[in-house]
Amino acid sequence: MGNRVHILRIAGLVGLVIAAGLLLFWGYHVRAGGNGQATMTQLEPHDFGSQMHNYIKQGRYDDAVQVGLHALQNQSSDEIVYQEIAVVYLMRAQKEPEQRERWVSTAISYIDKSLSLNSKDKDAAGVHLLQDALSLESAGDLSTNERCSYYGRARKLLEDRAPLLQGDQLTLAGKTFPLEPLRKENEKVLTGLKDKATKAGCK
Repeated sequence: MGNRVHILRIAGLVGLVIAAGLLLFWGYHVRAGGNGQATMTQLEPHDFGSQMHNYIKQGRYDDAVQVGLHALQNQSSDEIVYQEIAVVYLMRAQKEPEQRERWVSTAISYIDKSLSLNSKDKDAAGVHLLQDALSLESAGDLSTNERCSYYGRARKLLEDRAPLLQGDQLTLAGKTFPLEPLRKENEKVLTGLKDKATKAGCK
């Protein structure tokens, strides 16, 4: 995968993290896009996420991380903060190839913290699981030493998410969202991940 594709993929994770948190805590409108995938439309701003995103665009990775660390409150909602910090380090790994494994490893530590807070009772439709899976996939794309391990972990999260997407719809904060687009999205990501693992020679 070329550098430009890496940058675009990881940059997309920033928006997905913001969308994931707001879907659960502030309410997002989830609908099926023209390609059958789920799309999200923002209803409320995500202040610290926007600050982090601005710093990332400026290449000020340490400042972005500090914003995230200041936002931590030792609550279940910290899951999204850890996810955003992980994305910062994944982008830094892309931009600083001489320290790539170091930054990928640091990103993984924050993914692990996010996963330690995940609750199927609170994670509507496994939105956070998807974010962590995509971050692990990006870590695998970037890593040489642990590629297969990260791909394997991402695959397991997507497989664990699948049962959460059964049924026709999800009711959240009094609103109803269709689950079929999310199922299709999960299946598409999982298929792509399996293909990557095969091409990488992972067992």
